[in-house]
Amino acid sequence: METNALFYKIQKRTISTEDYVYWSHNLLENDVSSPSVNIISSFSFDENIFDVEVYFKRALNELGIQKPTFEICARAYIGHLAIKIIKENSHSVTFDFAYRIFRIVASDLHYPDDLIEWYEISEMIDELRYGDIPLEFNEDEVVSRIKNGANIF
Repeated sequence: METNALFYKIQKRTISTEDYVYWSHNLLENDVSSPSVNIISSFSFDENIFDVEVYFKRALNELGIQKPTFEICARAYIGHLAIKIIKENSHSVTFDFAYRIFRIVASDLHYPDDLIEWYEISEMIDELRYGDIPLEFNEDEVVSRIKNGANIF
């Protein structure tokens, strides 16, 4: 997980030990290292999150990383979800990721113009799932639009 996306999960209080470990692995894969990053990468997913957070704070200091704005973090997490969408083959999981992006667009970013497409996509998913009138589009077309939106992001 990318650093700004990790900060989003921290700010939303949805962070897990697993997220920190994946974050450290991502840094190491990109040749970014510090003593604390190395320690975090060795933790199991069952490690106490409070212990991991001590090393995370140390790693931030060691690497000179500052906490970005909330908007930057939210957009980074959308990017994280967009990558998952691109790789996903299940329509229902793709829809779930699209809904998660929409919730960020709506509640955290308050419908910025450049992300309004995710509102439209969520409406299409709702019509597919709950509508009772004939539609001008089908599930494959909605998935295609979601994947296209993820690629553009």
